Amino acid sequence: MTFWLKSCPKCGGDLEAVDALLETYVRCVQCGLELTQVQEKVLRRGSRVHVAVPVPAPAVTHEGRHQPAA
Repeated sequence: MTFWLKSCPKCGGDLEAVDALLETYVRCVQCGLELTQVQEKVLRRGSRVHVAVPVPAPAVTHEGRHQPAA
């Protein structure tokens, strides 16, 4: 079993490689986050994995001017 200490991009916890019947996947021991295949490839290359945080788009009024997001 393979572990990456303090490598979870969500909580900073420890990641482990889990061997299932037909596949192997990487998940966080603390928060349960499962990495995507792309994130897993980055992790196995030795790089840091990042989680994309969605950014809300600015609201547009009827006049076409941008308003700050609430």
